[in-house]
Amino acid sequence: MTLVIVRLGAERELIGRALAAVPSARREEIGGLKSERAQEQKTVGEAIVRLAARACGVREGTIVRGERGKPSFAELPALCFNLSHSGEVVVAAFSDRPVGIDVERVAERDFHAVAAGCFSPAEQKKIACSKAPLQEFYRLWTRRESIIKRRGEGLGGIRSVKVSGERVRSFGLSEGELIPFGTGEAQYILSVCMSQGEKRNLSVHFCSAKEVLSAFCK
Repeated sequence: MTLVIVRLGAERELIGRALAAVPSARREEIGGLKSERAQEQKTVGEAIVRLAARACGVREGTIVRGERGKPSFAELPALCFNLSHSGEVVVAAFSDRPVGIDVERVAERDFHAVAAGCFSPAEQKKIACSKAPLQEFYRLWTRRESIIKRRGEGLGGIRSVKVSGERVRSFGLSEGELIPFGTGEAQYILSVCMSQGEKRNLSVHFCSAKEVLSAFCK
């Protein structure tokens, strides 16, 4: 499995050039977003997966979506991928089996009501007993999102999803370094859900938005 982790921060001119290179329907969808940050997140994500398709020999791939919105390339059904973004980070996971990924910026919030409405009693106990309850909340949240994204289910199922038996790895992301969850303060929490039988070895690539967009625009 391969993870690509991108820090945002690119010139608007470069974002515009990259956006002009994606299919018209997707370009209109992204261009219609009111937030410049959201446009950058979506454009970088689009560039990441299309660069992966190019590496597999497909220059102009067609992204199709399943019944509940999970994307894939029509020309590359064996290339499984998933995207997530939060704050200044965009992440992507690639595998030859279904995969789900979620990243969240660790922002101060009153998470107790969310936990009570979405998490099991056992999960709520983990938060209450944790030395870093805010980070534990985000670990459990990203864990659940990664599971339903691997399955291709809508986010409306985050409350009812069964989390036992799934292969999920969680990490912290701090200053451009991926660290095992719980080993230090993290700016972001990242969880990846893998299919049964997936090798646990991860290949992790860090790059800037400028690098990704420049490569895509070539």
